[in-house]
Amino acid sequence: MFNETKTRFRRAEEALRFYFRLRELLHSGRTRRLVADELPADACTAATTAIDDYQCIGWCMRGLDEISLWLLSELYGPTCFGVHRRTFSHARQAGKIEFPQHEFRLREVGLIHEHALGVVRRGLRELGMIPGRQVKSVRERRGMMPVGKRALLQGDRAAERG
Repeated sequence: MFNETKTRFRRAEEALRFYFRLRELLHSGRTRRLVADELPADACTAATTAIDDYQCIGWCMRGLDEISLWLLSELYGPTCFGVHRRTFSHARQAGKIEFPQHEFRLREVGLIHEHALGVVRRGLRELGMIPGRQVKSVRERRGMMPVGKRALLQGDRAAERG
């Protein structure tokens, strides 16, 4: 039975790996660089099959430039069994070959990746394919102790010393 509250993917990275694996299957293993013209203009309303998921994820990548699309396909594209995932440094080396006119730096690759992943995440959340952002309080993020407990702890330590 289909659960309405359950999302299709847990994270955007999983959705991108799925997209590029299916893209390779649809192109019989002969995938070339992903270009914006291949991306669908409209998102599907209810993703029930793998092809619907493929189209919806592709729709989420609309608006990304040529380098961003290439980088996502480089990092999340299929690799052989037993081969480690591509790293940013591998992508930087491949980018020098793919785009010789562009001087890639490792930091720039990271920034392009964060931007592109952010665009895809927003689209996937909009379609309900990944869970929404869970907001944590500042205290939870920093692991801070409430002020009252901290004061008591410091007071107890002072009493032990003094």
